[in-house]
Amino acid sequence: MEAVIFDFDGTIVDTEALWIDVYQELIQERYEYEVPLEVFQACIGTQDTSLYDYLTTHVDAHITRDELSPFAEKRVNERLVDLPVKDGITDLLRTLYEHGVRMAIASGSQLKFIAEFINKHSIAHYFEAIRCADDVVHVKPHPEIYEEALFALNLEPEQCIAIEDSENGAKSAVAAKIPCIVVPNDLTSSGHFPEEVTILSTVEEAKEQILAIHTR
Repeated sequence: MEAVIFDFDGTIVDTEALWIDVYQELIQERYEYEVPLEVFQACIGTQDTSLYDYLTTHVDAHITRDELSPFAEKRVNERLVDLPVKDGITDLLRTLYEHGVRMAIASGSQLKFIAEFINKHSIAHYFEAIRCADDVVHVKPHPEIYEEALFALNLEPEQCIAIEDSENGAKSAVAAKIPCIVVPNDLTSSGHFPEEVTILSTVEEAKEQILAIHTR
């Protein structure tokens, strides 16, 4: 095993809850409507198409992504940099670096969000490559983002491990034939994960397993 490819949202930082809170705020302010949590959960790790399908069906047929998305992005961007790196991630990055493991990010987010966060928290130098929504036609659960990360690293799938938190992200890694470790959070723990993945409870457990594989 030569490299670990990290998901960003929900794995490095808990942005998933932030996006949900922001959209709930906007929809409540504009339409006085509360969207069920499961509608948002279906969007985790992929595009928000199902959210807008729900909004046009149940809230207002004239709602568009162009209407809400810029305001949501602005609020998320204002709050994102103040979020902490998730527990155990900084230690995992440092440990992998010390063991000579290469690292990359494969995320459905835009580069501007990823770059600002990892630079502020002084973890950008750990990542050799970042592949994100700006680089692909198809986001997760399609394998394209992971395939692009493999190309950037010049490695084969079996030489890497993906770390994910969501069902859609895990499906993307599996479709790219990359062994995948999933550390779910409260929002993603009810997901129907592919049987090929390894599900662990903590980042610390993931670190121990990755090091065991790396030192075989």
